[in-house]
Amino acid sequence: MTIREVAKRAGVSIATVSRVLNRSKPVSEELKRRIEQAVRETGYLPNAVARSMIQKRTGLIGVIIPEIANPYFSGLVEGIESVAHQHQSHIMLAVSRKDPRREMDLLRIFQARQMDGIILAAARVGGELRRVLQSLTIPYVLIGQRPAGLRAPCVKVDNRRAACEVTTHLIGKGHRRIGMISGPMWDLASGKERYEGYRDALGEAGWTPRPEWVAAEESFRLQDGVKGMERILRAKERPTAVFCACDRMAVGAIQALESRGIRVPDQIAVAGFDDEEAATMIRPRLTTVRHSPFEMGWKATERLMATLRGEGSSPDEVIRVGHGLVVRDSTSGGK
Repeated sequence: MTIREVAKRAGVSIATVSRVLNRSKPVSEELKRRIEQAVRETGYLPNAVARSMIQKRTGLIGVIIPEIANPYFSGLVEGIESVAHQHQSHIMLAVSRKDPRREMDLLRIFQARQMDGIILAAARVGGELRRVLQSLTIPYVLIGQRPAGLRAPCVKVDNRRAACEVTTHLIGKGHRRIGMISGPMWDLASGKERYEGYRDALGEAGWTPRPEWVAAEESFRLQDGVKGMERILRAKERPTAVFCACDRMAVGAIQALESRGIRVPDQIAVAGFDDEEAATMIRPRLTTVRHSPFEMGWKATERLMATLRGEGSSPDEVIRVGHGLVVRDSTSGGK
């Protein structure tokens, strides 16, 4: 079935059908309905390859995320898809499983498939991945972190400041012995920056982190929170509060405390980061940092679309997404 058959059935010119299908110029609603009806009746499918050659665009955005089960990344993808849909674009989603080699392969594949642009949420951006990014000839936007020396737009939360605010809240509740369950330091955003924020808050109070109260885990899973808290509890002197680098870790930490009969927050207060659904489901409800993965995905895609429209901006641009401290029951006590 060809576009000529659609035009004949709708009683319009081929050019008018093309304007409706490509949304290039406005037409009357009545004409639009006739053409759309003709398309449905004929089963016509536009030739995507021919269209991309004419428009110099494929209408496809490559999206790479580390994992799909994490609610943070599902919210991110929803934000990306929402903006892409508004701009008549579609996303091709790939999951890297936190494997830098796979991320490099995916970047090359997306470029070879002539994506209009790429949005990358990588847990770790090392030297080799940095070089692949620098070699890309299509625009891309980073989400979460951008290592030094890489010139690319980046959308992120101020993790360091937010972590400092959580720790300062614990200090304000009267805690003087504060530990942390952190993620791996190679994760610049959720690992390193959140630890630095915790350290900053202690430094402002005139203290330094005590090694026996800091557990740097290999990931950000619930079981990492369990292991981290068990490690901290082996210290001769226990902290009275623990800040966890994410809510799933905090849930695991609370489970570890409950299994030992340690009351939260009466004996040890616990705070998290991300304000996931679990933060309000667990008891006591979790004090945490709220931010919007949807907004991060939205802003990253808007920035990419602006680049595709030729709207200039600094390649070093950092687009911040707001955050806020949500105080709940898990830190309601004081020491």
